[in-house]
Amino acid sequence: MSVQDDILWQAAERAAAQFEGFKIEVVGGHIVMTPQSDVQSWTIRRVQNAAEASGIAEERLLSDVLIQFPGEPPRVPDVTILEDGAKEPYSYDDVLAAVEIVSTENDDNDYVIKVRQYARFGVPIYLIIDPFLGQCTLLTRPKGDRYASRTEYSYGETVTLHLTDGSTVDIPTDKFKRKS
Repeated sequence: MSVQDDILWQAAERAAAQFEGFKIEVVGGHIVMTPQSDVQSWTIRRVQNAAEASGIAEERLLSDVLIQFPGEPPRVPDVTILEDGAKEPYSYDDVLAAVEIVSTENDDNDYVIKVRQYARFGVPIYLIIDPFLGQCTLLTRPKGDRYASRTEYSYGETVTLHLTDGSTVDIPTDKFKRKS
């Protein structure tokens, strides 16, 4: 991580102490403050519940916890499914799946910046849940700074994650709420 990124992360950490109700990240050389909504919170809970119902141990599920990427700012996925036995500090190579819930319309943070970083570091599954569009985008097979496979799901369908450890997580989206 560059000195500039380190300074930005220190500023973001100070901001986090002052601004409750915001998720604060360093993205593309900028501090991004995103208001957390009830829709995001409910969606995060439903994804975690679905993962647990599929047999993923609670210890392998994180929400809003730093994941380290060498030479780049860490990320704070809304939901992370980890390899069995992963320990803090968590690294990109511990991640089996990253899930982001879009917090603003036309969000380049989740649809562009994070796609590039997650793919570049080989995060096997990246799921983007968009309550504005009422759809989920499942990205798999990272290749360079993109994903070779992209599948769209409308709310109401079940998204199936085939994790590289052989586990399968079925995420029903019929109760996901939309934002207007």
